Amino acid sequence: MAPMSLRSPKYPNLSPLSQRRRGFLKSAAVLGAGLAVGLRLPGAAAQQAASGALQPNAWVRIFPDNSIRLVVHKHDSGTGTRTSLGLLLAEELEVDLQQVEIVTPEHPFFKDYMHPQWHVFSTGGSTSVMLEYEPLRKAGATARVLLVQAAANRWQVPLSECRAQGGQVVHGPSGRALRYGALAGDAAQLPAPKDVPLKAPSEFRLIGKLNRKLDAQAKVTGRHQYGIDVKLPGMLVAVILHAPVVGGRVRSIDAKKALATPGVRQVIKVPASPPGLLGGNQEGVAVLADGYWAAKKGRDALRVQWVDGAFARFNSKDVPAQQRAFLARPDAPLVRTIGIGDAAQGLKQAARVLHAEYTMPYKAQNPLEPQCVVVELRDGQIHYWGGLQVPSNVQLAAKEIAGLAEDKVVLHELTGGGSFGAREARHWLLEATFLAKAAGRPVKLMYSREDEMRQLFYHAASYGKLSGGLDADGNLLMLAMRAVSPASPEEWEPGYNERKDKMDYSTTESICIWDYAYRAPHMDIGWVRHETSMPTGWYRAVSFIPNVFATESFIDELAHAAGKDALAFRIAHMQERPRHVAVLEQAARKAGWGQALPPNRALGISTNQAYNSYIAIVAELEKQGGAVTVRKITCVADCGLAVHPGSVREQLYGGILWGLGHALYDRIDIDKGKVVQSNFGDYPVMRMSDMPDIDITIVQGDVNKPSGVGELSNPGVAPAIANALFRLTGKRQRSTPFTFTA
Repeated sequence: MAPMSLRSPKYPNLSPLSQRRRGFLKSAAVLGAGLAVGLRLPGAAAQQAASGALQPNAWVRIFPDNSIRLVVHKHDSGTGTRTSLGLLLAEELEVDLQQVEIVTPEHPFFKDYMHPQWHVFSTGGSTSVMLEYEPLRKAGATARVLLVQAAANRWQVPLSECRAQGGQVVHGPSGRALRYGALAGDAAQLPAPKDVPLKAPSEFRLIGKLNRKLDAQAKVTGRHQYGIDVKLPGMLVAVILHAPVVGGRVRSIDAKKALATPGVRQVIKVPASPPGLLGGNQEGVAVLADGYWAAKKGRDALRVQWVDGAFARFNSKDVPAQQRAFLARPDAPLVRTIGIGDAAQGLKQAARVLHAEYTMPYKAQNPLEPQCVVVELRDGQIHYWGGLQVPSNVQLAAKEIAGLAEDKVVLHELTGGGSFGAREARHWLLEATFLAKAAGRPVKLMYSREDEMRQLFYHAASYGKLSGGLDADGNLLMLAMRAVSPASPEEWEPGYNERKDKMDYSTTESICIWDYAYRAPHMDIGWVRHETSMPTGWYRAVSFIPNVFATESFIDELAHAAGKDALAFRIAHMQERPRHVAVLEQAARKAGWGQALPPNRALGISTNQAYNSYIAIVAELEKQGGAVTVRKITCVADCGLAVHPGSVREQLYGGILWGLGHALYDRIDIDKGKVVQSNFGDYPVMRMSDMPDIDITIVQGDVNKPSGVGELSNPGVAPAIANALFRLTGKRQRSTPFTFTA
């Protein structure tokens, strides 16, 4: 099989800054719901060895007092990542999750925690469970084998007579048992086995069985701690006033009224990031105070004059025309992702030819918890508290702003209150680091909803142009596509410009040959890079969203032009994709495809592959008077082995909600360089009253390995709705958000 469409096999030249193994503390300070705070003490490894602890690898810690800590090195922004990865370890270690503490790494920059494909320290791209499935199981199994061997040695019995069970080793013939803690010291003296046996899927007790999350109770009772909850002695809260026009610069500051506001302590100009530091922050003016409301009132009292700059002439409504014109240029840079046959010749041979354009606007991530981080410099180290999704970005901030190397960086990793790509940005970390250094005190940088919505790094506006040719029998003869957008934020990352293939994988998702569902005798699919210089950022499902919208809408148009059923047309042009066809057929069957519907109702269908998973979406719409509503979404997803079914279902549901937002509401407008939207009043998000019935079916098409699910379900929702809208109203809508009138 071809390589997976992830955020690239990138950063080949970035070597880890630390290659040596460090000790993990037996006792870690704890913040909130069992999240270990990183500490470094000289001789920690030696202390552990002396105490008889077993730490055979970077993920398992077993202590003589029978405490067990499983180290999870991935960020959890509410997705259940910690639960899913923790149960992989627990499964092979033969313990229940209730018996262990899930902690974050004492040394987050240890080489074993580096992303195996991106070669940075990061969580994202729907890769965590998929790529860590085997390494973490082997880590748990290694500890289990050592403990069983230690017990067999102590009892002087054959190894085959001993088994691990429930946090202890049992000798079958005699019934004797020893808890792991009693064996930890002996096991620590044994050489680690090179190859360890893993359990067969039929033996799983936890994998594929659990639905609850470890932190669910703490969240619903309000005890769970997020970055926004952190309080430190002497801490100041900072808010930043940015220019009303994108990229504006400070001309002058009058801070008298701001400094006279009760609770305000400092007003500090925040410089823009150094030239060449992509993904950096804009210039601004920060107000630091004893609390958030004092800081906000102080910011409201600031009087700042701005220099607007080049973006004062930027209007987002002009972007589609600019992209169309750019595509027509002979020098437009094309990255061809699929080339089969001769598309120009296929177009000439076609009995019928269709052309269509599809556009999507800028969109904001809007996680429930806006950007927030606490930074403190003390004793030659720099500490960060918050939802730190990309530790490599923290490294960069510490180095570029504070001049500190990675061995001076201490991460206090907390659950993020959502991300959707927002916490993969680096501007907020750069700003907070600068302010903590300038203030000489701990600083909590907090963005309001308005701040975050106007702070850029949106999902890029996109344009897709498609052409298709049908033969005399209505079969697909030729298919061509040009996806036009700026480069993805991969270009921010170390090693991007040194990649030999120069491929920007996060802009070509779903249009690369391994992801693309359809085949025709002649195909010409590719991406064209068009830069407006407007800063854009990561977003949940990145380029899958516009590319699936364009492809699935156009395939529907081709099926209609051919006079064929949209489901049958899709399946007829899939080759050697049995799992994909299976989810498509099952979703259609569950939604009642081909059956008579009540008056004024219609179905629309879409499908795609992503992260080695397959999904199909069917939308049911209803016309009532002059309005159209979404009644039901049927989703069937094959994500291989569902390690934690509860999290898988939640991710699919949340993605469907996300996709509904694209169809109904999501749009950022920029007028003369100013972001028009400010909050949920003019950038609506899905509410409970908007939600249709949701029917989700999880298919485990490969019980031997999981595939990606976090960004799987949102791209197909908008095209399914667009296709249903056409059947209901006779009108094709090729730009989101849609108009829901008959």
